Amino acid sequence: MPFASLVGNERIKKLLRRAVMEGRVSQGLIFAGPTGVGKHKFALALAQAINCENPKEGDACGHCPQCCKIAESEHVDVATISPDGQFIKIGQMRGMSSDAQFRPYEGRRRVFILDEAHRLKMEAANSILKILEEPPSTSLIILVTSKPYSLIETIRSRCQMLSFAPLADRELESFLAINYRRPAEDTRLLARLARGSIGRALEIDLGQYKEKRRLMIEIVEAVSIRRDTVRLLNAAEYMSRKLEREEFENHLDTLLVLLMDVFHLKLGRPTDSLTNADIPDHLVRIAEAVSLELIIDWVERIEELLISLTRNLNRHVAMDAMFVSL
Repeated sequence: MPFASLVGNERIKKLLRRAVMEGRVSQGLIFAGPTGVGKHKFALALAQAINCENPKEGDACGHCPQCCKIAESEHVDVATISPDGQFIKIGQMRGMSSDAQFRPYEGRRRVFILDEAHRLKMEAANSILKILEEPPSTSLIILVTSKPYSLIETIRSRCQMLSFAPLADRELESFLAINYRRPAEDTRLLARLARGSIGRALEIDLGQYKEKRRLMIEIVEAVSIRRDTVRLLNAAEYMSRKLEREEFENHLDTLLVLLMDVFHLKLGRPTDSLTNADIPDHLVRIAEAVSLELIIDWVERIEELLISLTRNLNRHVAMDAMFVSL
């Protein structure tokens, strides 16, 4: 997986390729950014680039024995360290610190990738301060995290941090169109729902999303167009009693996405720029029936309900109260 094969974050891609060409890759790096934007793949691409037998302009060839072994997780000098249970533990870090002292067996540099580095236990984090402050010239440590400021300050001060951004909709849509066959309309919807994360895009079940969306549209139309209190109470009964908490929250998240589309319509945005651009008729009909103030009120009430769930509020009572108030 050379840099050339990766999607998005072109600025970081150019920076890393230049650093490889000039032989000035820092020995301690933090790859920080949202989940699913390719941080770990960038770490592996960097490991390939600095160990490749036939590098070109700071990038790996992707075909030599070194590149192939790294891509297949079989390279003895490249290791990914993941949480053991809930945390990355001190034993794992002591082992890494010891291994980092040895020269590479077959590559140019040893590379240690700490996945979900924000899960370092305090004693584990403290145990790697010395290796980060005085790293061997033949070793590189990359901390991959979606929560960089959960890392202790003394680790952050010893590493160069690179901040990854979510992919643009067009980048993600292009990636999905090339790698996964589906109707263009579905690809566009999936890219926008994923909010810049390849990982999230691959997790979303569009069939399930559309079913949740259908129910949420019925609810919004019952409030804004038909004034159907019975339909609302039936929906509240279904959502609060039939759905597990995670699925219940997913339905509310779907409702929020729909309301934001309606909000943007009210502000004059074209329908093809919305997340749910595949259902313009429903969105336009709802937008014509509600005011901006009402949409804002709905969003605030839904967000209050989501917050109240953390206090174990009775879902059925809360849903009845929210729908009736709407």
